[in-house]
Amino acid sequence: MAFLTADTYRIAATEQLRTYANILDMPLTIVYSSEEIQDAIRNLSEYDLILVDTAGFSHKNAAQCEDVKKLIGGLSVGNKTEVYLVLSATTKYRDLQDMCNIYRTFADYRLIFTKLDETSCYGNLLNIHLYSGADLSYATYGQNVPDDIEVFDTQKIVKKLLGGD
Repeated sequence: MAFLTADTYRIAATEQLRTYANILDMPLTIVYSSEEIQDAIRNLSEYDLILVDTAGFSHKNAAQCEDVKKLIGGLSVGNKTEVYLVLSATTKYRDLQDMCNIYRTFADYRLIFTKLDETSCYGNLLNIHLYSGADLSYATYGQNVPDDIEVFDTQKIVKKLLGGD
């Protein structure tokens, strides 16, 4: 498994991902444009799985949306791809809807919810799943990598919705 990142917008983003890559003992490649993506993938062809990190951005920023659309389009050329939309469990429902609507215009995706350790309101997770039709894939419950990420457990969330532990 290898990492490829196009997140060169956020200060220290590549350094943070390099730390994760070191923890997970995975190589990291940085690309600066969608035009570089195919060469980077060819250079990592010995790996069965390449995780690609895109820049997090406001869904209201048309230029950044276009950049991610080009990047995802470049990944799809001759490669099997799975796209994951990473959303915070603490985000307002209307904003989650807007994000899902924007991403749906350029990719079919699955959902990853982060920050479940920072909320006690879980209804939006299932509501956005129903709204978007996207599969619920993973959830994070803290900052410890890789210990705090797990496969999304719908029964666990429903139990919390109903007041159980």
